[in-house]
Amino acid sequence: MNSWLIPPGTRPAPALARHLSLNGVVVIALLALVALWTVPMATFYETPPWDNVEELFWGGSMQWGYYKHPPLPSWLMGLPVFLAGRQPWLTYAAGVGCGVGALYIMWRWSLGMMSPVRAALAVLLGSLVTYHVQRATIFNHNTVQLLPMAGYWWMLWRVLRTPAAAVEEEAGKGSRDWLWLGVFAALSMLTKYSALVQFAVGAGFIVREGSLRNARVRRDLLRACAVALLLMVPHLAWLMQHADQTIGYARHSVHPSGPLLRHVHPRPLRILLVQVARLSPMLLFVAWAWFARERGAAGQETRNGFDRRFLAWATFGPLCLVLAMSLVFHMRLVASWLSTFFLPVAVWAVMVVPGLEAERWTRRRWTGVLVVAAVLHVAGSFGQAWVDGVWSARHGYITRANLPSRQIAEAVEAVWRERAGDRPLRLMVGDTWFTGAVVLHMDPAVELLIDGDPRTSPWLPPDALARAGGMVLILDTPEFRSEGALLEPLLATASCTGSLRLPWAGEDDARTVRVRWGILPASEAQDGARGCLPAAAP
Repeated sequence: MNSWLIPPGTRPAPALARHLSLNGVVVIALLALVALWTVPMATFYETPPWDNVEELFWGGSMQWGYYKHPPLPSWLMGLPVFLAGRQPWLTYAAGVGCGVGALYIMWRWSLGMMSPVRAALAVLLGSLVTYHVQRATIFNHNTVQLLPMAGYWWMLWRVLRTPAAAVEEEAGKGSRDWLWLGVFAALSMLTKYSALVQFAVGAGFIVREGSLRNARVRRDLLRACAVALLLMVPHLAWLMQHADQTIGYARHSVHPSGPLLRHVHPRPLRILLVQVARLSPMLLFVAWAWFARERGAAGQETRNGFDRRFLAWATFGPLCLVLAMSLVFHMRLVASWLSTFFLPVAVWAVMVVPGLEAERWTRRRWTGVLVVAAVLHVAGSFGQAWVDGVWSARHGYITRANLPSRQIAEAVEAVWRERAGDRPLRLMVGDTWFTGAVVLHMDPAVELLIDGDPRTSPWLPPDALARAGGMVLILDTPEFRSEGALLEPLLATASCTGSLRLPWAGEDDARTVRVRWGILPASEAQDGARGCLPAAAP
């Protein structure tokens, strides 16, 4: 069904009514996944992941770009932060929301290629790909890109799919798929420039199919490109002024130097094995269905050859391209950079793998599959949150999730009151994750100057630190040491300095929070308030 609405005054046929009922079930199940994966993280994580903290601060200011990435994820976080403040649970809900939103788009796309029951199975299997739900609790540019990239593949398929679509278009009944293709392409690029990889695969498929010989396809693709370019003009203008930061960061990420050389790209085989591991819950289901198939039943019915080819390119093309680029150009790869590459994999599997003909399944088989999937999600959400946030701390393992950021914030504020008197604390200086996590537990008026560099926090006046002063923090715990190049020089200019030591996941040096702090003078303060008060006697 291509229409999203039923024309008024019409009575749905039984098959359509069943489809609408199934659509409601899919929507409710996806919304339940958002709650299921948000609540445990918000309950058991003492401190959010690095990217979540970063977006909470970036989202507080609407910019046309940020020093590392395009702006869309920060824009999405902006309204929730404005309404509810810098709350970590917002990032978990938003990240999983993007993942399940992408799965809903895959559901709508699948309905154009297969029966509703089989499309529902594709959504179920897609939810077991760890990138789409489990790792979507990390709210970053990879996670947010799931949503527009799903729309890009759907609309590209609709633009290219069948000659019948051309007839509809010429009759004035087309759905303007090219417009949405341009919108989704622009949103993908405004999320992360890595969308170019999947655009290249889409272009390769178009050339391979010979679709450019079709005048309608050429016209629609040109329209889509024009729409995408128009939407990106403000960001492109910003990029021209800040290319040294954004493009420089991208170049440094794939061809690292300095400290990053310690993490020089894993071999493509290792990256491939990581992807298999992250696909493994889905792959186990697929393998079970294949082995449990009815040997005497009729084989998989023939499907549209175009759909099969398109899904194969969309599923395997991006992975093959980046692995080849890594080998040829000696590029560094990080496994999570491939987060958006597997959106069509479940749809492809349901279309081509024998045993996944869901419309032939018995009620008993469906019940078993749904129960197992539900158990995996419940155990995965509560288990991951509990292990990272609670179990690890109790057993002496330090993780980002169990950093006692609230206790650190209380200790830092106590130091400030003791050494700065009544002067209000308005600015903290430090790395994004550690100092940002501390600031999350402070007064909402406290701002973060990321890495002590005004270019990374353009929402602050360039002279904010010199005018108002503040407090710099440097984490010295080895595994999570602060690495901002400007932090040490700033600490050297502090009026007074000191250190804090708090338990993290044990009492030995390797498992404690070791922080150096310094109070930076304020040029606009009264002379007597520029320095530090004497430390209290022990």
